[in-house]
Amino acid sequence: MTLPNKKQFEQYSGDEFGITFVQDQPVSCRIEEVKAGLQPQNKSQNEQFSVVFSCDEKQVFEQGVYQVSHSKMGEFELFLVPVFGDDKGVHYEAVFT
Repeated sequence: MTLPNKKQFEQYSGDEFGITFVQDQPVSCRIEEVKAGLQPQNKSQNEQFSVVFSCDEKQVFEQGVYQVSHSKMGEFELFLVPVFGDDKGVHYEAVFT
């Protein structure tokens, strides 16, 4: 499975993503930000970046690998870590190295 790259996440940052924290119950989320990391020193290395998803669901799910779906990007799995939560929802971050 090929994961989307930074440019693809930036392109669809305003779109709705479904993240399945609980089996068969995807939660609606949006990209809060795409942050650049270190640039690769050669072409054999991947670009480093992170993506923060904002979810309206107030329950905090523990870090882990979750199914993510998008209407144009398809389905893929990401390791997500909860990084911020308040009464409006929770933010989860995926780091790409």
